[in-house]
Amino acid sequence: MALLLFEIQDFRNIQHSSLAFSPGLNLITGKNAAGKTSLLEAIYCLGRVRSFRTSDSGQSIRYGQAAYRLVGRVGQDGGRSIPIGIERQPAGLRVHLDGQAIKRLSDLAGRFPVQVFSADTPTILNGGPRYRRQALDWALFHVEQAYREIWQRYSRALRQRNAALRTQQTAAGIHAWDAELVEAAERMDQFRSAYLEFLTPHLLQEIGNLLPGAELSIRYQPGWPANTILSEVLAKALEKDRVRGFTQFGPHRADFSLLIDGHGVSAHCSRGQQKAVTVGFLLAQVKLQRDRAAPMGAFLLDDLSSELDAGHRALILNALRELDTQVFVTAIEDADINAADWEDARRFHVEHGDIHEAQ
Repeated sequence: MALLLFEIQDFRNIQHSSLAFSPGLNLITGKNAAGKTSLLEAIYCLGRVRSFRTSDSGQSIRYGQAAYRLVGRVGQDGGRSIPIGIERQPAGLRVHLDGQAIKRLSDLAGRFPVQVFSADTPTILNGGPRYRRQALDWALFHVEQAYREIWQRYSRALRQRNAALRTQQTAAGIHAWDAELVEAAERMDQFRSAYLEFLTPHLLQEIGNLLPGAELSIRYQPGWPANTILSEVLAKALEKDRVRGFTQFGPHRADFSLLIDGHGVSAHCSRGQQKAVTVGFLLAQVKLQRDRAAPMGAFLLDDLSSELDAGHRALILNALRELDTQVFVTAIEDADINAADWEDARRFHVEHGDIHEAQ
């Protein structure tokens, strides 16, 4: 699965571009602020319907214009390709998949999976618990078909329970949502725990390649105290929940952390090591997708040469080449990235938002 054709209209500083990409490596060069990251952001928006640079996607509309428009054609198994179209206006969003308007953005999950590493986006190390939960959920949407329905069930029950808390309903009215919430919560926790367990061998391998000798471990917290029963925790916390107006415990408060040699990565590793750990985590997720025969999609690497030496860059690109996934990588100079091993690599140059294929 790869983005083959892409048309961009009025996105950031890109007025208009029509591009044909390689299913392998796509190297994007240009000076700082030329528009390289904006191109990756547009690709990310096509797959995730949101930006990795801002929570307000309306900011991505080119200055003075009413909307941005993205149209991509994504290759599928069997040689077929499907169009995905997104139009974002300040007041709303329109999404079309294979010629049909879609109302639930979750329906787009799996059509064009995208992973990104960029200095402009939060990471599993610095993005906070919400970002780490989103990283888990997004991955599970692609490798476990049943997870999306469980996640939706839990989200609905949580919204209803929180509404009952805010409106100061009776204890019976609040607890009426507990059975559905707890059942979905326990299933979510099982999926998340199993996912991290399956991910760990891949993660150990990637970190071992990028940071030889480092011992990595994952610490998972499900969102309620260990060795307790969620239904009992909810019952005991009812009065505090009513005061706060929201449910304090559940998968919506889950978190995980990565430890190197028993210490938190952010506190005890250099910026280069942190970058290697984050990229290693993303590579491990892609390998697990491959093992589960899930759609592979694209891997976006913004400014890969920053704080990573040539040896680490080569290790990362070699791992991606072996995975047979589509890669977009930005650099200031063509020489910053060694593309010699990629037979089908394409090169693009960006200048003041103008993108053209380089020969």
